[in-house]
Amino acid sequence: MYYWQFRVLNLKYLTFVLLYCCNLSFAQQDTSSLASAKKIRLDEAILLGIKNNRQLKLANADLAIANENVSQAKIAKAPRISLNGGYNYIGDPKLYEGFYARNVTVDYYDHQAFANIISSLPIYAGNAINTRINQQELISEMQESAVKMTEADVKNAITEQYFTLEKLYRQIEVTKQNIINTDIRINQLKSRVKNGQNLTSDLLRTELQQSNFKVSVFRSTNTIQLISNYLDILIGFPTNTILKPEVAESMIPTENMNLQESLEEAFLNREEMKRADIRIKLSESSLSLTKSGFKPSLNANLILNTEYPAQWPNYVNILNYWAAGLSLNWDLSSFYNLKHRIGSDKLEIDKSNIALEVTKDQITTEVKNAYVRYVESKENIKTYKKDVELSMSNYKIVKSRYDNDFALISEIVDAELQLNNSRISLVNANLDLIIQYYSLQYAMGKL
Repeated sequence: MYYWQFRVLNLKYLTFVLLYCCNLSFAQQDTSSLASAKKIRLDEAILLGIKNNRQLKLANADLAIANENVSQAKIAKAPRISLNGGYNYIGDPKLYEGFYARNVTVDYYDHQAFANIISSLPIYAGNAINTRINQQELISEMQESAVKMTEADVKNAITEQYFTLEKLYRQIEVTKQNIINTDIRINQLKSRVKNGQNLTSDLLRTELQQSNFKVSVFRSTNTIQLISNYLDILIGFPTNTILKPEVAESMIPTENMNLQESLEEAFLNREEMKRADIRIKLSESSLSLTKSGFKPSLNANLILNTEYPAQWPNYVNILNYWAAGLSLNWDLSSFYNLKHRIGSDKLEIDKSNIALEVTKDQITTEVKNAYVRYVESKENIKTYKKDVELSMSNYKIVKSRYDNDFALISEIVDAELQLNNSRISLVNANLDLIIQYYSLQYAMGKL
């Protein structure tokens, strides 16, 4: 009875393995492409990202434009100079008496010309010029902050992908070793099945386990290529470059962090806080600019003029003169037509202050999340180290029992899977700790 049950079980396993292997035959990919991967250090990747990242280049271009706008705003203090000139051809001028009753043709020059140079220098404009310059400087500061934020984002993305890439390489190493171990067991089982010491189902179960390992390696290899492609874009490498991180055990952080100190540093260092402060200043500057509309503007003027003929028809000589003076302009209607604009500017200041508080809340949430994950990762390492020790002990016991024919193949397969999973979990936990450390540094504004 048991013999027929095992035969049915063998057929089921055989059918499943054959189908599984057929599906893998076209999809399995050799990991030889990883052998030619370009090794790269984290500091090297970050420097390349700062130098080559296109998003960072765009932010720097915006900063350069903002600085040019500051210089342009300052030019408003410089004198304005204009050159005017003209020429007219006068054909047969006539003087009429009465309502076109009689006319007299004037003997006059056919050519008339004039030229003048006009210069104007602003003396007082209700502080509007200085306010506009201040606004452009604030916008430049805002853009400089955007550059720093973009740089921090690039560093954070590079760091996260860098150690995620290392995770995959470590997982492949562990899984490849398991493939080697199952190869040895499969060869042993084939001999034992021939001698009747083991059932065919034992062999099929082990081959199925090995197929799962190969699928895991295949998926990890593909993911390495995808993440390498993303890292290539971040740091400016050709997108077909496969990257291999160089990670040392010394990179695992051991620093104990304090939540309150982390929050204080975040409020001090985060560019989002600086940008929120700048927005408040911009809103206040807009209100100041609006209020400058209540004030008069005063300009100094200088005119150099020449005309020929000076005045027709009697004066046909050249007339030169210069003039200097002051001009005053005061829009009195501003006292009633700027009322609502001032109200709007005051509301904008209130809104900017609220936005500052919202930014504080967001930063607080990010820092707390990063801090909790960092502490959690440190504790996970202790747990997974213990798991590896326990699963290794369990595997040794089960293997000893199996070698002495006191355990089934299913037991040693389960023990090996448990050992494999615990090893991979420990690898991931160590690298997760590094990732969470850098995430906390990013949340604190120190990356």
